[in-house]
Amino acid sequence: MKTKILRHVLAALYSFVFAVCAAGCIVTGFDLTAAHPGWILIWCAVFAVIPAVLWFFRFGWIGIVLLSVRGAFAIWQDGALWDEIQSLAYTISSHYHNVYNWQTIGEPVTDGIDLALILLAYLIAMAVNFCICRSRPLFTAIVPVILPLVLCLITTDTLPDEIVLLPMMAAIVILLLTDWVRRQSPMQYPKLTFRVLIPSAAALVLLFALNPQEEYVNRAAELQKNVTGMIEQIGDTAEAVVKGSFTGFHAAQSLDLRDVGPKSDYTYSVMRVTSPFDGALYLRGRDYDVYTGTDWESTKLRHETFTTAPSGTGNVTVWTFGVKGFRYVPYYTTDEIELISGYAENDENESVYSYPVARVPMKKTGTAPDEDHYTDLPADTYKWAKELLKTIVSGNASEWSKTEAIAGYVRNIASYDLSTAAMPEENGDFARWFLTESDTGYCVHFATAAAVLLRAAKIPARYVEGYLIHCQADEKTPVTNHEAHAWVEYYDSGSGVWRILEATPAAGISPPADVTAPDEPDETDETEPEETESPEMEPEETAPEETIPPETGSAVREPDETTAPVQNGAKPSGGNSGVKGNSGSGTSQSSGTSGDFDDTPAEKEPFRLPDWVKKAAGVTGIVLAVLAVIHAPAVIRIAWRRRQWYRGTPNEMAVIRWRQSRRLARLTGTEMPALLDALAMKAKFSQHTLTREELFRFEQYRRRIVIAVSQMPWYRRAVYYWILAVG
Repeated sequence: MKTKILRHVLAALYSFVFAVCAAGCIVTGFDLTAAHPGWILIWCAVFAVIPAVLWFFRFGWIGIVLLSVRGAFAIWQDGALWDEIQSLAYTISSHYHNVYNWQTIGEPVTDGIDLALILLAYLIAMAVNFCICRSRPLFTAIVPVILPLVLCLITTDTLPDEIVLLPMMAAIVILLLTDWVRRQSPMQYPKLTFRVLIPSAAALVLLFALNPQEEYVNRAAELQKNVTGMIEQIGDTAEAVVKGSFTGFHAAQSLDLRDVGPKSDYTYSVMRVTSPFDGALYLRGRDYDVYTGTDWESTKLRHETFTTAPSGTGNVTVWTFGVKGFRYVPYYTTDEIELISGYAENDENESVYSYPVARVPMKKTGTAPDEDHYTDLPADTYKWAKELLKTIVSGNASEWSKTEAIAGYVRNIASYDLSTAAMPEENGDFARWFLTESDTGYCVHFATAAAVLLRAAKIPARYVEGYLIHCQADEKTPVTNHEAHAWVEYYDSGSGVWRILEATPAAGISPPADVTAPDEPDETDETEPEETESPEMEPEETAPEETIPPETGSAVREPDETTAPVQNGAKPSGGNSGVKGNSGSGTSQSSGTSGDFDDTPAEKEPFRLPDWVKKAAGVTGIVLAVLAVIHAPAVIRIAWRRRQWYRGTPNEMAVIRWRQSRRLARLTGTEMPALLDALAMKAKFSQHTLTREELFRFEQYRRRIVIAVSQMPWYRRAVYYWILAVG
């Protein structure tokens, strides 16, 4: 009786320490304020003592249930608990949203958190009391205790105060050290607990003294970067599987254009940015320099110095959510930017950084590109693109005129649509498919087509992905995944500068002329396309029809001096590229003029799986993967116990089976037959070798337990099988 009383006293002490420290971790880790901390302490004591007393009696659980139901009803009637839970969830999830870009949950309904902390203390105190008073497995107490601590330790800027962290860590250590004795020898448990209390606490105090929090240095930046990148990659992959979409900024070594399909409506924040200028801000992420027809690839370890500005007129500051392996670079910085594999490395693992910028680039800066490399195309691609160029530009046109003519042609070749379907599998050239078959596209399509045509015109060009943001000067602008954008950089050989070429219709905010336009004679101003004066629009969104100029809003541009006339859907003269026919205003010329009859059999539409089938397959795959992850540990543990069940001599097998039978009895709350205890003692301490019939007694008991578990409700069977590994 005395030992039982001591065990329940220890349960009350553990419960109180864990309840108080868990609430303290949340308050101090996330810099919150409790209105009535004294009342929280009192309730922690109540939740620790009353269950410890009630568990002393056989049917004490009935009193615990009744008191819990009555207290929950009273608190819920007040109506404030749910508001506080939502507010606390929003506060915690907002922190992880700012660091890791995770989704926020809850709403900032109220400033109070007292009731939410009291509920947390109640759940933890109940779990700890149940574990110790009823001799349950340790995980029933450790899991709810560690959860608040883990919430505070995922990031390095939410460390709880030492006054709550030290007692919690000491209590966890003591629980772990005494767990085996608690289950195997309850009589010795209180004595051992008091013996390890002082040395464990002293060791932790010394550890905290030698590693003060105020001198803490984060040495896990590289690990944090890798973990963040992995989380982002998993999130992008899961979203692509579920929604069948291409979203956001693509930071991999290659971009598979066959996967470029409808963009998702899902919105999440990416970063915050301040700019010294009003209007468009291009943030360069990564460029791709090799076009294969179905992919854009970035050559590994490709080193070059990017174009710089003569003198800064202000700073662009970027706050990213989580550490990135690269930096977003604005056009153009006064700092010398070294690009490796197409991007600026973030060697110092910074999530906040600034660049002094100016709108005008410095002439003859950066590393001169290998023009043959940046004009290289697959042979088939170069052949059809060269033929198409004959209908777009004249042979003696200047470099500036060629770039503008190509950009204007690509802008008007299709309508802007974020739901554009992926390229059919039978097509082997993304740019050709877009220019000749697709009636719609978005930035990836337009930028790819423009880059290919520029290369065919022997103008060095590369495909770039990043963000296009509309900024107000000196204001912090939030950036979402919908600002992700793709454009073309071409090398202006006259000034030695890499410049932006915007080929997407209604792409958002047209950049100022001094960002992208090279210095040209005055006469070039007369030929500059009107798209550079288009009104500002949100990036990556289709502009309303009334705001789109006729030349950018139509699916195909009208013929002009540089484009051969195309009638009735025929290919342009002088080329065999199969370019889409032009459509007039209000009528479709591709179907022939009035009275004509086209007896050409229609090409059969290739079979495509419905989107709902793809989504269902993706969801099914994720569910099966999760079930496999849950199922595999249980299978392994059960198989290991089965192997132990048949190992050794008959007497050794009897001892092993006795231990496993005791575990089954404890987990299922049944009483193990005394005969099995007698057989185990006989096998362990006598010279007699157990017979096969005697060993089979253990097998009979195990089968009886397995049958009893199989007859339980499904949710209890799942717990016994997946968590407790009873099978």
